Amino acid sequence: MTDLPYPSSAPTAFDHAIGEAYNEAESRRIIGMVAATVAQLADWPKEKAFSVPYPPLAQYVLDRIALIGVLRHPGGYHLTPYRDRLSCPRTLADLMALCWSSPIDAWPFLNLPDDEDLTGLLVELDPIRPSELCLRLSLEFTHPDAADRSLERLALLDARALYEEAGHPGGFPKLREWLIAHPVLSSQEIAFLKLERIGGFQVTDELIDILYLRVHERYFSSADEIAVCGHCGLVLVPINGGSGERWQCETTKCRGRRNVLIGDVRHVAENLHHAARPIREFVIAGPRLRASEGSNRQASSPLRDVEC
Repeated sequence: MTDLPYPSSAPTAFDHAIGEAYNEAESRRIIGMVAATVAQLADWPKEKAFSVPYPPLAQYVLDRIALIGVLRHPGGYHLTPYRDRLSCPRTLADLMALCWSSPIDAWPFLNLPDDEDLTGLLVELDPIRPSELCLRLSLEFTHPDAADRSLERLALLDARALYEEAGHPGGFPKLREWLIAHPVLSSQEIAFLKLERIGGFQVTDELIDILYLRVHERYFSSADEIAVCGHCGLVLVPINGGSGERWQCETTKCRGRRNVLIGDVRHVAENLHHAARPIREFVIAGPRLRASEGSNRQASSPLRDVEC
């Protein structure tokens, strides 16, 4: 990028001790690491300890950014989302604040490539969640050798690898169909699933761990219930303090973002799991929304979907 707000620094021994020099490629990699960290923290389980040192990826990206601050801003000034000038975040809280308060192309401490559109926030609010841009960058960072593939293929790359290693690559479309039909499962349903074959592949714990994760407590109402979106079939987020009286869909392109339709309601006692976030966003939501729109058109009326 041109007209940098800071002088460029030549690589030093300190740079090489921790990684590559801070060129465009490394700046792009740092953004990918931040995105992967945001995606990881979004579903961090309550029962799992979270303290300094942070999880390896989060700690590493903070170290890299801190080194930028040492090299480029030796005087330093602390970052808050309420100041006009932004320097390097010093803590994970600073970094998360930057993710929801400033689009990444405005981060002044990185040399981002000009040939890629990196405009947007990594964290969106109402409800708070990783943005679609964040999930894309996270997938591309996790699978750098396959970054040219579609987001749907990237989201299922690890599962596809299991099918190929087991000699059942042709059965993988069956798994995709299964996922679209079953975005939410109870622990009992998962136990029965492990007795089955999908597309010729015996379902294993490893496959389940790739595809599903436990429903986080933030999705439960004060009555220990979750509600499923009647449009996209994914889990809704309770608002108004978790009273369960109002819900909101966090799927980016879902009509439930503005016009909530509650589908199934399930209880915490079922030990519920739902598809991993990139799979929900890039694999499941689209086909289910298209199917929902098709059924709505067939049963439409002049007053249907009128918002007051």
